[in-house]
Amino acid sequence: MTRHLYLIAGAVLAAPLLLAAAPASAQPDPGRQGLPSMGAPAESGPRFTFAPVEGGTLKLDTQTGKVSLCAKGPAGFACEAVPDSRDAYEAEITRLQQEIAALKAGRPGAAPPPGDPSELDAALDYAERFYSRLKAFIDRMRAAEGQERL
Repeated sequence: MTRHLYLIAGAVLAAPLLLAAAPASAQPDPGRQGLPSMGAPAESGPRFTFAPVEGGTLKLDTQTGKVSLCAKGPAGFACEAVPDSRDAYEAEITRLQQEIAALKAGRPGAAPPPGDPSELDAALDYAERFYSRLKAFIDRMRAAEGQERL
């Protein structure tokens, strides 16, 4: 488990290096000459770049920026996507945008906006009870000392 974490950390740290080195190490693959480049312009270089790391090879998709760790397993070589914190941020942004849209639309189940009249009524009721109890307490204390009530 720890080794796997080190590999992922190495992959994340090596991704910027792969991006910087991508144009310099761009060598056309003789076996792919004449084949379409999956939507990339022909002059942009290869779609994937590779860098050796402990336990396998990092594969960088130069079009999307996704990084994968490729290694030999029991069933042959396989590439596993390296987790990207950007994906988590984008998912959270999407969730927050949906929550904002629900609040603006006033959908049931959405949290009430700040300053909701029912919250204000509850706060005023609490303040009124508090004041009444405090006044009663002060009146009892003053009555014990023979002073007049408030």
